[in-house]
Amino acid sequence: MHADRASYNGKNDPVICQYGEDYLRKHKRPHIRNAVSNKIRELGRLLIPLQDIYGISTLLEAINTKHYEKVVHAAQIISGYDNTLKTFKAPSLALHLKGILLGACLAAKTLLLKQDPILPVVDYNESLKIVKQFRSLVDERWKFDMASLALKDLNEKQGKTYQTLPITSDVIKFRKYAVEVAEENLNILKENVSNRIAFKKLTEAALVLTVLLNRKRVGDVQYIKVDSYTQVTTSTNQEECLNALSESEKLLSAHFKRIITIGKGSRSIPVLFPKNVETYVDTLLTTREKNGLIPKENPFLFALIGSKGKWMDGSSVLRKYAASCGAENPKTLTSSRLRKQIATVLQVLNLNDTEKEQMASFMGHTMKTHSEFYRLPQEVYQTAKIAKLLLIMDKGKGAEFQGKALEEIDVQLERLNEESSEKMDSDIESNNEEKIQGTSLNEENNEFDFSSQPNEGNTQKKGNMLKECWEGLRRQKIPNRKTGRKEIVLCKRRVGKGTSNVGQKEDKKERKGGQRGSWNNKQKNIMKEFFKKHLSKKITPKKHECLQLQNSYKDMFKDKTWVQIKVFIYNSFQQQRQ
Repeated sequence: MHADRASYNGKNDPVICQYGEDYLRKHKRPHIRNAVSNKIRELGRLLIPLQDIYGISTLLEAINTKHYEKVVHAAQIISGYDNTLKTFKAPSLALHLKGILLGACLAAKTLLLKQDPILPVVDYNESLKIVKQFRSLVDERWKFDMASLALKDLNEKQGKTYQTLPITSDVIKFRKYAVEVAEENLNILKENVSNRIAFKKLTEAALVLTVLLNRKRVGDVQYIKVDSYTQVTTSTNQEECLNALSESEKLLSAHFKRIITIGKGSRSIPVLFPKNVETYVDTLLTTREKNGLIPKENPFLFALIGSKGKWMDGSSVLRKYAASCGAENPKTLTSSRLRKQIATVLQVLNLNDTEKEQMASFMGHTMKTHSEFYRLPQEVYQTAKIAKLLLIMDKGKGAEFQGKALEEIDVQLERLNEESSEKMDSDIESNNEEKIQGTSLNEENNEFDFSSQPNEGNTQKKGNMLKECWEGLRRQKIPNRKTGRKEIVLCKRRVGKGTSNVGQKEDKKERKGGQRGSWNNKQKNIMKEFFKKHLSKKITPKKHECLQLQNSYKDMFKDKTWVQIKVFIYNSFQQQRQ
């Protein structure tokens, strides 16, 4: 533990020492001492602002309901809380301080129940009551004072962080460099078993290659013991299992050595050693017996030279090799990101549930952990696959791909973009109108016929044109050929085989526009010549274009409206199409 004020407070406070002892008793593996040291230092850091600001010297004194707000303030200080932005520099510290404080309360309760004389307490029962009340207050109130904001801040920061996974070329360079180092130092050790540097480098290279192949946590590999490696595992039904394998799978089974080690959460984790790495490790075991570089008391396979109970630090070794191998982005070559890389590749392979469960077991975690934490990067999957699904639904083409998986759907982005641009104007103009699809204008009956089916490629343009026509006809009266009276004839909607009148006759005021009548040949020729480009491209003219025609031939079209001109052009290219 680093010698500073935080460690001094931790070592000299009886409650903090009891908390560390309780934590050590719960765990078996030796490396947990590092975690205990960190927790003791965190409580020691919490005491510093309490001592400097409020004059509270010990943790037992701070564990009091009247000092709860002071403890919260001290926790905000050490976690870097910004009251204006409501953010933390260390949100994870603010989150797990609750658990540490609850553990400290339990440690204080233990000492008070034992009436340990090390505590400066006169009335143990009264102090015990105060500790219980403080523990209840922390348990109920910490989420409001610290944890909720800290969790939101942590999630927001993690959401903004771009997750970069190692690229294949970097992984190849990484492995190639480790193999080169291993082969070079293997030859040196064969010539001189006492070469300390060669022994260390071969140990490092073997550790790196094992992590790289198995995609294990660094801890799962660096804590492997010699007994686990040398132990011969036999199975009574091994022959039956081998018979069920293909020839290539049988060859792979013979190529790898499989061992079982104890990993995180005391789980049994398999580790595979290929022939070349097995050669490196066997050489290390043979050499350590001869040169005495590793004491016999050291049980670890990747042991630290000269130590009786320490192991080689896998994380620092990975960083060193990543920086030396010539990778483009060496920071991505960590055990966590290598694990996430293989989990991401598994998404592409589309494994079934049984295969996923076997893979998660091999990786040393549960299916839930595999799905929630290791299937990254989500931005690639969401952008490529989910966006494809959303784009299809946005264009209303979901029915075309019925029964297909996402991998089977091929979306032509350019075609969809063209359709989107064609549809945009129509969608905006008809947003507040009743949807009119598959309609045609019947000139003879002055009705909108909703029963005719539109051509597939022109549906949106037709709906757009009819909407404008409908708006124009709603504002004028059209003469009835039989009665000679001017009236508004609204649309008829055909339902099934019969029809029903949707509209009724309205007020009989005089129409401001022109009267409806038949077109003479001269008018038709002028319109067809004026809008010949529209007819060839099957584009409905706009209002200003129709008005431009009227202004050019005022005498010829003085009794016509721009809507009637537009309808004539529309029906003309519709008849050509049919």
